[in-house]
Amino acid sequence: MTAAPGPAWTFEALPDIFENYGAASYDGYYTDKFNKVATQPRLALLHRSYPSDDPSAADQRDWTRLAAYVRSLNAQAPANVRYKVLYLTRHGLGYHNQKHTEVGTREWEDKWALKDGDGVNTWFDSFLTPAGEQQARDLSKLWETFTAEDNVPFPQSFYTSPMARCLQTTELAFAPLRPPFRATVKEALRERYTLHTCDKRRPRSWVETNWGPKGYLVETEGFPEEDQMRALGRPETDEEHTARKQRALEDIFEADEGEFISLSIHSIAIRAVQAACKADVFRVREGSSIAMLVKGEKQVNGEKL
Repeated sequence: MTAAPGPAWTFEALPDIFENYGAASYDGYYTDKFNKVATQPRLALLHRSYPSDDPSAADQRDWTRLAAYVRSLNAQAPANVRYKVLYLTRHGLGYHNQKHTEVGTREWEDKWALKDGDGVNTWFDSFLTPAGEQQARDLSKLWETFTAEDNVPFPQSFYTSPMARCLQTTELAFAPLRPPFRATVKEALRERYTLHTCDKRRPRSWVETNWGPKGYLVETEGFPEEDQMRALGRPETDEEHTARKQRALEDIFEADEGEFISLSIHSIAIRAVQAACKADVFRVREGSSIAMLVKGEKQVNGEKL
């Protein structure tokens, strides 16, 4: 029996660049009883030196020096190695999140998660609540501060899950900052497949019709018209989900030459990206952004080039 091919790329989140909220308790940064990390000042970039530092440069801000370090890493890297800063943004509060919090996990799982709504609100492919929309607008203001005051590089490319709550969050948080706005909608960036209606997406044509005029481009391959999630017939395992995020990262590292990349995704999806990059895993609050510096190394037949 022929062994399955290994991953086309291997990924590694470089340590000691950003605060590691997965390694210890940072009670001062957590925002609620669920220990979810909110967007931090300067996106939690550590104050440290880099081999590429230029003491004579006029701008010694931490993000300015990190950006120079990333450029130097890529300039010196072999052809099969790329370094990218990934900005991972969790969508704002959705109607499914609101209902889950209202009734608790047990009642949510036993009664509500398989329904489209409760007669008042709908959470099939959930939209943002008004509070979730405000979270995304607040995040936009934070990003405006990050780029203006801290010189955080604005994302060169935007990728988003096709779920309505992520499309909304991307539009509210990022589209106003640098028009004209463009984003790629990737099927593999969806949340972990479950049997919950909040994780079932609308047809591809709905995404194209409603979001195409706003600057969203649906990827050409791997995005069928109808949702295929239910065909699995069971929830996706953590391992299967991480493998799916691995494939999404491979697509991005293969085709996108940008060094600063934005992904608008979901709670468990962020943790799957962290796992694919061999990083410590932690929870992120709704409507919040974190960052990772990731080394990608392309393989051939499971071996390094």
